[in-house]
Amino acid sequence: MGVAVDGISAGDLEKFCYCPLSWSLRDEVTDDPALAAGRDQHDRMAGELEDIVKKERLASSYEKVVIVSSLVATALALVGVFVFASSDYVLRYRVLSIIAVLWIILAIFILYGSARARLRLEGEKSDLIVGTLAILAMVLAINAVPFFGISSDQGLLAQAVALVLLMGATIALHLSQHQAEGAREMRDRTRVRGRIAYIGESGSPRLLYSEEHALSGRPDYILDIDGGLVPVEVKTGRVPRGPLFSHVIQLAAYCLLLEKEGKVSYGILKYGEMEHIIAFDDHLRSILLSKMAEMREVIASGEAHRNHDRPGKCRSCSRREKCPERLD
Repeated sequence: MGVAVDGISAGDLEKFCYCPLSWSLRDEVTDDPALAAGRDQHDRMAGELEDIVKKERLASSYEKVVIVSSLVATALALVGVFVFASSDYVLRYRVLSIIAVLWIILAIFILYGSARARLRLEGEKSDLIVGTLAILAMVLAINAVPFFGISSDQGLLAQAVALVLLMGATIALHLSQHQAEGAREMRDRTRVRGRIAYIGESGSPRLLYSEEHALSGRPDYILDIDGGLVPVEVKTGRVPRGPLFSHVIQLAAYCLLLEKEGKVSYGILKYGEMEHIIAFDDHLRSILLSKMAEMREVIASGEAHRNHDRPGKCRSCSRREKCPERLD
């Protein structure tokens, strides 16, 4: 029947729970527009998730640039203020100070926008660190080209370099804000929260596998929320009134696979705009293991039969025409 006796995939388990006979006929149907459309939607979703990860990584990289530039500018500012400062007043230092003030005003506006656009992920504090360091650098940079003047060319050079670094930090802060805002908008649109730890489909070739349970699977994506791993399964097509049993079992299989990698207490099933949180407790685990054992028995015997008496379910089955037990 196309599956090794000791190996089960979460996807096949879902089809088996929907209907063992339909699952056994999966190789009989090669052209299914609904499945093709579903794959296209999943590919688009994977692409959006990859964009979120990419934008957040870029935002983090720009934040590091801000931090480093701010620290170096602060150091140079301190050198200029405490080593080369003097009471002599020179017009060109006034001009440099005015430029610094203009850049500080611009940076304050960017900081304000960055504070409003920050991602607000659980435990995410980097934006506050960046803001604090940038403000500190700005305050010291304005003092680095003080109105009371600087006495030497070395002092002027130190202040000029500090100012350039401050300008670079401001630009990097703007770029970080832009990337973070783009990621936030995509998160709002896809309703994704927490850190994206894994992307299935084209995003990750890694297949989750459990030797203990001879089980494999690749969830649509995995979130890291409050230190716990949360598998997410997105279902396309019609939106049911509640989570379907076969989909719950598939999600439970992903939870089982993730247990060896971290804490797993629930998974998420998504149907369009609807989202269902499925607790992975002892009761669901027991049902999952029972269904896996049942599937192995069917594989070993080579005999599969319809497990329901619902004509509507048969009518919506893509393998209906090949099914010897279909209901009219």
